[in-house]
Amino acid sequence: MSTHSTQPKRTFRSDNNAGVCPEATRALIDANNTGHAIGYGDDQLTKEAVRAFQHIFTPDIHVFLVATGTIANTLAVASLTEPWQRILCHRHSHWNDDESTAPERFTGCRTTAIDSPNSKLTPADVKAAASCARGDVHQPQPGVLTISNATEFGEVYSPDETRALCQTAHELGYRVHVDGARFANAVAHLNCDPRALTIDAGVDALSFGGTKNGLALGEAVIFFAQSDGVICERAAQVFPFHRKGAGALLSKHRFVAAPFAATLQNQVWLTHAAHANAMASKLSQGLAHIGYEIRYKTQANAVFPVFSPTVRTALEAAGHEFYMFGDPSWNLARLMCSWDTNEEDVHAFLQDAAAAKRAE
Repeated sequence: MSTHSTQPKRTFRSDNNAGVCPEATRALIDANNTGHAIGYGDDQLTKEAVRAFQHIFTPDIHVFLVATGTIANTLAVASLTEPWQRILCHRHSHWNDDESTAPERFTGCRTTAIDSPNSKLTPADVKAAASCARGDVHQPQPGVLTISNATEFGEVYSPDETRALCQTAHELGYRVHVDGARFANAVAHLNCDPRALTIDAGVDALSFGGTKNGLALGEAVIFFAQSDGVICERAAQVFPFHRKGAGALLSKHRFVAAPFAATLQNQVWLTHAAHANAMASKLSQGLAHIGYEIRYKTQANAVFPVFSPTVRTALEAAGHEFYMFGDPSWNLARLMCSWDTNEEDVHAFLQDAAAAKRAE
């Protein structure tokens, strides 16, 4: 048994398990040292965070901050829908697999999960699932298509793929929401303008993740004006009431805003995401070299190798922590890299993975 990996300080279990990045930590301390500030989002730091988002995307956006990804996703979609409508998503999306009953409770809509064999949805998938007849009161009506970028399997929608989905969805009467819990990783992988994956592609709303990219807490809901802008304006009007009604309006709002204001400056958010992606790439390449099957492309900060029960037991006995993902028969492990993952972590895991492979 390896000794270097016993009780590791960092694991590959989840990027949620990582600590707070130094820029966010300093921002919290600085925010605390400024004395009193107006609550509920009327403070100066919130204004700075909003301006930073406007600089990244466009001044013509509406930005709202919340604490968690679940509330960001569900309230964003609730603001784009009516309770008699349908929400389309991937079968293994976070929306369908990990939000418990929050989607139903906050939207009142029916969710239709698309059972695609791929990590990403296609326009054909959407067309096949959007079977309800508009205007027929016996059927749920078109509501929202929600996709994850990066996906739950670590793959990234390109600008062209996103644009094609948005075009198809809009033609069918659906708005488009992007679960961007790892949006920074998607942008860093493509090295593209964030607008290309959002407003320029036709996206109506984005949940912009902070927690998985080095913040203690915090997600931003951003609404983009598409077409005549009516849907965007309505969503921006109702979101604050949804947020308050869900108990999700933070009184000391500056402490969720300050880390965003700090990490959105000087592309810090992309620097951390790119580092996590790079560590995942090293881990993926190393595992493939040893002889492990990597089930999905490693494009963001997640690696999905196939581990037999014997290998899994050996790695866990060596002190490594990770999740098995999906159906147990898949034998699919999920290894998540974080802003603070380093090459020593990767090397230690690869050493033990190689030993486990030899002993298999």
